Amino acid sequence: MQPDIDGPPDDPKLLAPPEWTIDIRKEGNMYTADVKRSLVTKCRLSIAMNVGDEAAARAALAHKARLWIDASLDWSQPE
Repeated sequence: MQPDIDGPPDDPKLLAPPEWTIDIRKEGNMYTADVKRSLVTKCRLSIAMNVGDEAAARAALAHKARLWIDASLDWSQPE
């Protein structure tokens, strides 16, 4: 799954790079996302939700993943 869960942004430059994906799984009331770059896990994010609204959990995790990817890309840029 691509991190741009709400669809691509208006500006193509804001798209998550295609090598980034997230895999989301549910365990009880915990949803966990593995943020991967070229199939290698780079970060793991989680959220606990009392209500079984899987779509809301996926959207929240995709948003968090996108923020993390942006920060990660900033870290790797030479100054």
